[in-house]
Amino acid sequence: MSKKERILKNCRENGGKNIPPESFVNYIRGKDVTFEELCEAGIDDGIKNEVLSMLEQEDDQLFNQSVQIGNCQAYAEYILNASLGKHKDEAQSKIDEFDDRKWTEIQSTLSANSLNSYLVEFPQGKHAAEAQELLADLPWLETKRKNTIEAYTLYMQNNPGKHVNEAQAAIRSIQDDLAWDNAYSSGHISAYQQYLINYPNGKHAIEAQNRINSGAAGQQFLVALQNDPNAFMVSDIKQRLGNHVISREDLVSVFGEDKVEAIEQFNGVGKLDNENGPDDLQADTTEVYFWGTPGSGKTCALGTIISTVKKKGILSVQPSSGRSYLYQLSNLFVSDRVCKLPGGTPLYNIPEMIIHLRDKKKKEHRLTLVDLAGELFTSVFLQENALQMTTQQQNVVNQAVKYLKDTRNDKIHFFVVEYGAHAGMWNGYTMENYLDTMVQFLKREKIFTKSTVGVYVLVTKCDKIPCAESERPEYAYNYVNEELPSFWNTLKSTCVQSGISEPITLSFSIGDVFAQQLCVYNGNDTEKVIEELLTKTHPISNIFGWLRR
Repeated sequence: MSKKERILKNCRENGGKNIPPESFVNYIRGKDVTFEELCEAGIDDGIKNEVLSMLEQEDDQLFNQSVQIGNCQAYAEYILNASLGKHKDEAQSKIDEFDDRKWTEIQSTLSANSLNSYLVEFPQGKHAAEAQELLADLPWLETKRKNTIEAYTLYMQNNPGKHVNEAQAAIRSIQDDLAWDNAYSSGHISAYQQYLINYPNGKHAIEAQNRINSGAAGQQFLVALQNDPNAFMVSDIKQRLGNHVISREDLVSVFGEDKVEAIEQFNGVGKLDNENGPDDLQADTTEVYFWGTPGSGKTCALGTIISTVKKKGILSVQPSSGRSYLYQLSNLFVSDRVCKLPGGTPLYNIPEMIIHLRDKKKKEHRLTLVDLAGELFTSVFLQENALQMTTQQQNVVNQAVKYLKDTRNDKIHFFVVEYGAHAGMWNGYTMENYLDTMVQFLKREKIFTKSTVGVYVLVTKCDKIPCAESERPEYAYNYVNEELPSFWNTLKSTCVQSGISEPITLSFSIGDVFAQQLCVYNGNDTEKVIEELLTKTHPISNIFGWLRR
């Protein structure tokens, strides 16, 4: 009777109770018997559980050792030696990974040596049959190594009937890649379209179609930019650039190198912060009010004025609640450079900015610049139409009216309107609606008095007008007269009834604006506004104090 038969007989007769559990573990480890055979023979449950516990502990230890060693041989030894093999599938998965990795490594250097090296390491490997086949046909092996159309064609000529399907598939794959490389190098939509005609189900068909779609979108985008450099914001342009809908070269063809660099470096508009104005504006000054709906270019116009007089060396900043805001505005624009346009005016603040301007005779003129937020138009519109207002909106209207009705100082008003924006909607109403309501409000409140020394309509963004720069003043006047007739006529009649001069229209552009948030600043129109300010105000008199008109 063999050793195995004696062990199993003992289990059948008395459950193996006269054999220590450690001995059963040694029998299993020595391949004398398996754990499954002991269970079938009727080993005692208590002994079985002890044996199973010891085997599982040993199995875990063997697998952990394999993991620590971490090579293919260690996992193979686990599979060979583990009595239970509870981690067999995991070990085999690791072996397969080594197998695939080795096979991939030798693909670039397929040769008899590399294939034999693989078979030595993985004699029963996943790719063993293919390796044997390649070794049996070394010419095919050499052809695959070369991987050229010529090599596959020559192989089929010299070995008719062998590997025909594989060779033809390899040739088609190479031709597909070559056609794609040519299309990609060209980058033209027509090239991608030709690739799809020749290879409708090619390896690169999806990418080709995506590039055709992107290219068409990119062409439309570029045409829109060429027609209007302000058609899109910087973020829209950068997004399409990042998504490869357009290329940098495309942008340079539209904007030029300097502007493209400015677009690339753009990191958002600067936030303008300021404290609210005082209860009462300072006296002995000329108050200059800038009115405008959001987006009209009012803050940009004010920024160019302050930046320009600072650059000319004729500005002296005076103590006031809005001095920090004034400093921010003074740093916005530099001539002949790409400048970043500012964000909007803080909604409910009315900054008081006091400056001294020196004229050509070195005389100083004292002015208080007042930047009225576009939100004031909303507040007045709500009030005049008996619509619900917030406390903050009511407060800003009351504060503005208090300043405007203070007769201690002369006043100049600049109504800033954007060329071409008369019909644009804002909260359901047009710019014309807001302007009409505002001028009716000013008329009712009797804001224009003898202390009003100048009323202007500053037509911004006049660089959009398709005419010579010298013709812009005429076009600006016609624009206000024809597109904003109610506002213009009411403003004129109010001035006449108040006994002051009729309003004057001024064409205005800050320069070459592009991407809605950047511009190459040109101060020609700004100089005109500065000249008007100096003309409408008196210099400070050291003897008699402030002379008022």
